[in-house]
Amino acid sequence: MSTSIGLLAQELAQQNPWWRDPSWARSDPDLVDVRRSHLVYRSGILADLEPGGLFILRGPRRVGKTVAVKQAIEDLLDQGVPPTAIVRVAADGWAAKDLRTLTQRTPIPSPPDGTQRYWFIDEISAVTGAWDQQVKWLRDNDPAFHQATVVLTGSNATALAEAAGALAGRRGIGARLNRSLLPMGFRTFAATILRGDVPPTEHLAPADLASATAKDAYDACLPWINQLVGAWDLYLLYGGFPVSVAAATSGQGVPDRFVEDLFGVIFNDAFRTSRLSPVTEMALLERLWAGLASPANLARVAQTIGASTDAVVRHVEYLRDAHLLWSCPQRAADSWLPRPRTQEKLYAIDPLIARLVHLRNPARSDIDPTVLSEMQLGLAVRRRVIADRPQADHDAFLFYERTPARKEIDFVSEELGGAAIESKYTETGRWRSEAATVNTSPWHGILATRNVLDTSDDDSAWAVPTAFLAWLLDT
Repeated sequence: MSTSIGLLAQELAQQNPWWRDPSWARSDPDLVDVRRSHLVYRSGILADLEPGGLFILRGPRRVGKTVAVKQAIEDLLDQGVPPTAIVRVAADGWAAKDLRTLTQRTPIPSPPDGTQRYWFIDEISAVTGAWDQQVKWLRDNDPAFHQATVVLTGSNATALAEAAGALAGRRGIGARLNRSLLPMGFRTFAATILRGDVPPTEHLAPADLASATAKDAYDACLPWINQLVGAWDLYLLYGGFPVSVAAATSGQGVPDRFVEDLFGVIFNDAFRTSRLSPVTEMALLERLWAGLASPANLARVAQTIGASTDAVVRHVEYLRDAHLLWSCPQRAADSWLPRPRTQEKLYAIDPLIARLVHLRNPARSDIDPTVLSEMQLGLAVRRRVIADRPQADHDAFLFYERTPARKEIDFVSEELGGAAIESKYTETGRWRSEAATVNTSPWHGILATRNVLDTSDDDSAWAVPTAFLAWLLDT
């Protein structure tokens, strides 16, 4: 991008139509697409921005960060913030030095006297060079930028984590300075798909899953068991990306163009520095997701696809950096920490990411719904914990447990308050035999089924439909 201040001023005028047009949202392409989708959904991820704070919003590409920014701008204008006090910049492809040119040399309409700016800098993690040092310098040396409310969005987890460290002490005292936007959680998905025909139940704390309160909540969901189970089955097919949810709402298949968008997110963005061939990359992704419910043996994956272990490890980190993958480590003996030198379970961040290789090429294997159900239930637990305790996102808190008999329990955590979750997705009366492993553990077992509810025995595992658990836990 040229650093010509004249061209930059033109670009800013184009990207900030509210400076001149109070009706800008009616023709904004992103907001028009949202209205056309008939998807009544606002993430609210940028609500309650405290003045003077420097906020970092992270999440995978195509999840709706730009829409969230524009909706936040709509809200600020509705609250009376002067239009010229709000500046949005699409920084993808910029160089770090352009940030100082932007704030100090480029002519921008002045806000009214006594009004501090709001800066929204989109996809800053795609800026080349030490952009975090430029932002740090501006917070230290530019009085107006120091006092401004700043929102930085990005898709690279490592870059944003490093920036958060570099900017320590310069971010203000606002709450939730680090925010994550992930694909839609099941509670929002179900309320959207079912058009509000959902149980009138409050969220359940993860620590209460095996409590009397939980038993009452599960019973309260029973009149909606058909609706919730059906919505869960759809969720495993469509996932939570807004474009895909809009298709599910209208009864259409996942749009081919969106499948190609996600392909680009992985193979042209996350894997952009890969030195593997495209065919090997596709085989790698297929092989990784084929092992979703098991500890990942990356050396075996490498051998299967004819690549080095280092290459496979590198690509796993690419996916993690792009917020497309989350991991569940094995719990250490007698502590709530990862066990060193053991294999993690790797999960995709959304069913569409896991199913992508099949959706693009039906000759490649699809993912079993049982596996997807385990993946999404674990993600529901993660989202609930992080929503209640955002700092939890910076350390491991959800684990799998390997028993002395070499069996695995899917999810254990100190956050679960003495419960352990085993996902089997059964719909038969044989669930008690499937709960044998978790019943031999020191925790109260929750067997996540497809549609079986049985909480009659307080001395052994309960069977609870996965859709109930996700509805009560997820965002």
